[in-house]
Amino acid sequence: MARRVFSRKITLVTLLIMLGTGTWISTVLFADTVDTLKRQLHKLQMVISYTNSFYVEDVDWDKAMSGAIKGMLEELDPHSVYIDKKAAKANEEDFGGKYEGIGIQFDVIDRLITVVGVIVGSPAQKVGLESGDKIVRIDGESSVGISRDDVPKKLKGPAGTIVHVSVRRENFDELLEFDIERAAIPLNSVYATFMWDDETGYIKLTRFMATTGREIEESLNTLEKKGMKRLILDLRGNPGGYLNEAVKVAGKFLPGHQKVVFTKNRSGKVISELYSDTFSKEKTRKMPLIVMIDKNSASASEIVSGAIQDYDRGIIVGENSFGKGLVQKEFDLRDGSKLRLTTAKYYIPSGRLIQKEYKGKNKMEYYMEAAASDSATADSTHRPVFNTVRKGRDVYGGGGIHPDIELKDSNVYTKEPKLAAKLNSKRIFFEVGRILINDGQVDYADQLEFIRNFKFNDRILEIVKKEAESKEIEFDDDTYKNDLEFIKLRVIFETVRSKYGIDEMWEVIGRMDKDTEHAATHFDQAEKLVSDYPF
Repeated sequence: MARRVFSRKITLVTLLIMLGTGTWISTVLFADTVDTLKRQLHKLQMVISYTNSFYVEDVDWDKAMSGAIKGMLEELDPHSVYIDKKAAKANEEDFGGKYEGIGIQFDVIDRLITVVGVIVGSPAQKVGLESGDKIVRIDGESSVGISRDDVPKKLKGPAGTIVHVSVRRENFDELLEFDIERAAIPLNSVYATFMWDDETGYIKLTRFMATTGREIEESLNTLEKKGMKRLILDLRGNPGGYLNEAVKVAGKFLPGHQKVVFTKNRSGKVISELYSDTFSKEKTRKMPLIVMIDKNSASASEIVSGAIQDYDRGIIVGENSFGKGLVQKEFDLRDGSKLRLTTAKYYIPSGRLIQKEYKGKNKMEYYMEAAASDSATADSTHRPVFNTVRKGRDVYGGGGIHPDIELKDSNVYTKEPKLAAKLNSKRIFFEVGRILINDGQVDYADQLEFIRNFKFNDRILEIVKKEAESKEIEFDDDTYKNDLEFIKLRVIFETVRSKYGIDEMWEVIGRMDKDTEHAATHFDQAEKLVSDYPF
């Protein structure tokens, strides 16, 4: 019966298509597609029937069908994905701008939930939770040995509900008991806002969330009150997010009614166009602008940096970006899961598509390509050439945004990746920071005084090695010395986070970053671009 109903629906759809197009060719092509789909659905039905009847064990059909859907989507493109119910909820929190809980950053260290950072203004901060605290009981039940994935299940919950935690704190003989009333915890997309020097503002934007446009405006207002006359917008490592928020950010620097991005469907027809004033006209900034990108800047980050480059509005500095020009739409499924399906390709003002090639590559190859120094997307000589809208400069399509100024390997990266991986996985840098704080070696008024006066010496390196040995991490002295600069920076960052806070840590990271320092030397070029810009 179900098969006859399906057949009647197909016949009706086919008739409507014939009446709508009036062309025999379109009808035949559609019929071929429908016939192919019917054959494949029948094949799938047979596989399910045989498996259900003859497989040696009971079948978990939820798991099996999820796998089938994922496998089908992987054959389309790298960005069409199936999102199960749990992941869908987490994704909504990540990009929705808030979640409900107590407001801590944590890790599980030596089988104990360890507070790594406390969000300013959160319920956890209000009751007195501190970085370094170890949560040993939640609502009277032991949390020793809990998995990292299970921690949020215990600590998150509806705003207004109470969770009781028992905490072990260094230098306290007894456990500390806290009743914490959960609340809505804001998630920020702007991780750092500060004055780089007397005239230069710096904003670190980590993703494009529902609140990003508002956050950027607040950051710009803060910096302008401090005398900002030029800006570094850091989009390195920003994987993207909401398209509308990217347009809002671009609109803060592009005056008037200027096209930021447009999309085309499978037939090549333009289906949407978004302009700098599409989402209400924002205050337009006229200051010289440098935008920083790297190989992990993708999607919405590439829309912003690409539009800035295409209109000759600022200088793009860093590495070739990732190269994601496919647009996804999310469809809700009945069980709470979601289908994220590629429905269009986006193009930036010069007309270039920045999607890199993905056909003929598996998912691992596609994502690892960006890490390769000889990546075809980074080599502009083999890519289609376009021209910027205002000055006609050469820019490149077919694989990310190619920066105006390339920076390669000027930052401090680990020279001993095996050592660094083990130190990071065991949270050694966090533990060393806590030791320095508890020993009174970080007695400075703020993070800026700390980085001006802190001296990393052999004694601190010995603390690192001793902590590592206590976690069964063994490397020789030469290995440690070879990675000394990386170890020093990680100790500084984790110490600042524990002592002064998460935002302060991001400011220190920005101030000590060599690539940012190099980028700031190119403001003369940014000033030339903006000097004759038609605001």
